[in-house]
Amino acid sequence: MTIDNHTTRAEAIQREIIEPIEAAGPDVARAEDYDIEAIADAVLDTDERGRWHLAVDSDEFWRVVERHQRR
Repeated sequence: MTIDNHTTRAEAIQREIIEPIEAAGPDVARAEDYDIEAIADAVLDTDERGRWHLAVDSDEFWRVVERHQRR
């Protein structure tokens, strides 16, 4: 797994959570349909330099996303 590091939590949320959710287009999924903050709490972490990254594999990421879908 390649780790992409981001300077801010907001940048990591945009790149690592929102962009993948919305990658298939707004008619398939929109970030507003999910509790993005809860997803971020579950899947993001910081390294020893304080840079943010996705701390779970792809399968776990999508399980977390599914758990935090707003109904």
